Amino acid sequence: MQNDIATLRPGIRRPPKSLWKQITEHWIDYLFISPFFITFAIFALYPLIWAFRLSFSSWRGFGPMEYVGLDNYRAMFRDPYIRQSLINTLQFAYILLPTGILAAITLAVILNNPSLPGRGVFRTIYFLPYVTSSVIVAIVFTQLFDDHMGWINQGLIQLGIEPVRWLRRDPWAAKTVVILLTHWGGIGYNILLFLGGLQSIEPEIYEAARIDGANEVQIFWRVTLPLLQPIIFFLTIMATIGLLNMFNQPYMLTRGGPRGMTETLMLRLYEVGIVQSRFGDASAFGFIIGALVITISLIQIRLQRKWMG
Repeated sequence: MQNDIATLRPGIRRPPKSLWKQITEHWIDYLFISPFFITFAIFALYPLIWAFRLSFSSWRGFGPMEYVGLDNYRAMFRDPYIRQSLINTLQFAYILLPTGILAAITLAVILNNPSLPGRGVFRTIYFLPYVTSSVIVAIVFTQLFDDHMGWINQGLIQLGIEPVRWLRRDPWAAKTVVILLTHWGGIGYNILLFLGGLQSIEPEIYEAARIDGANEVQIFWRVTLPLLQPIIFFLTIMATIGLLNMFNQPYMLTRGGPRGMTETLMLRLYEVGIVQSRFGDASAFGFIIGALVITISLIQIRLQRKWMG
């Protein structure tokens, strides 16, 4: 009777059901979604909690853990190799972010032209490195830029130019090769997103701009580019996260050399944790990198909201 009155009179609220009662009423629904939560708890949540505990301990992989407090974090902040790896990572990000976005927009505008011959073939060619194994691409780049037998140096010798020590001697030459490999592997994805953004712009907008007397350059800067801002900010954030976690390119080409000038944060984390078996230090360093990624991402999101608001 009370339930009927509560149903007929909206002013009367039913008492909230307990969590256990809700679970028992909808146990079939929870049963179907439980595999995700079980998998997440076992393979993500538990390792994260265990790694956080490890970051306050000293452990070499065998025997009991020894609690050391914040010593691992202090050691990581004092490590000169980590400071150099941070500088290298920020240098890569500083160069790769603007050049990657600019190159992707330029190529996307060209490939979006309906009168371009072989447009579909070029789209496939540019996207192919993104779906190709990074190991294969790194092998090709190693053959190209090898210090002694590389195809680039052989071509320079044929032209009477002194060969360049791309991967072993010159730090900026090695960084250039890493940058080229990163662009080669990732630019196809950026082009794909920009192509989607360009094709989502209504043709009537361009026709209205041309009627108002705007030329193609003005249309690009005042119409196309502002409408692509959401994609630009999305790629900026995702590329920043990816660059702060850069590992494959320097590892496969230079192993962090020469003299540690291409060693990134994740490559240094690999050396501390896997090579040197300092698992406590590596765990603390991993959480420091995670905090850095979250902080930079939040700053970018805030700037994006301020820019677009």
